[in-house]
Amino acid sequence: MPHSNAEDRPALTLSRRELMQRAAVLGLVSLPLVRGVGLAQTTTPTPPAAGTASDYKLSLASLPAVAIPTDVSARKGNKAAWPLLMGVSIAQVEIPEGSWRAPHYHTNTSELAVIVQGRAKAALQPPGEAWLELDLEAGDCVYFPLGWAHWLRNTGSGVLHTYFNYGHEQPATVEVTG
Repeated sequence: MPHSNAEDRPALTLSRRELMQRAAVLGLVSLPLVRGVGLAQTTTPTPPAAGTASDYKLSLASLPAVAIPTDVSARKGNKAAWPLLMGVSIAQVEIPEGSWRAPHYHTNTSELAVIVQGRAKAALQPPGEAWLELDLEAGDCVYFPLGWAHWLRNTGSGVLHTYFNYGHEQPATVEVTG
């Protein structure tokens, strides 16, 4: 087999985005440093063993509610509550009148919030940019990209009922202070 050296190969040019994505996949930088950059999954998950029909159902209403900052309650259908999950999770979130889900971001997933009942204002912050704000009502969805700070405020009367959907079975959340 002929020997080749670096001079024989064409130069590989990567954009900053591609370089950051590859560095994150290799563990050379942490995900908070690549906020806003979506990382492609590089492996195919192994499907779970067949199990029984009941293994594929989770009643969120039966889970204990956990408090997340500022008196918001969530029932989290994640890997901890539902071990067979792969690549997705969900949270049933209730925000009291006049309250909000305080600013935060996720280091390993994007989020899709669905307003089931009530009215809300959402905001998301592209890296290095000003906050973008949206008015939402029942039936509306809002997408929060991986690494983007975001919040959701109840602007209606009564409890705001929402579902937060994630592209990871165990979302990692970082609270934003200040």
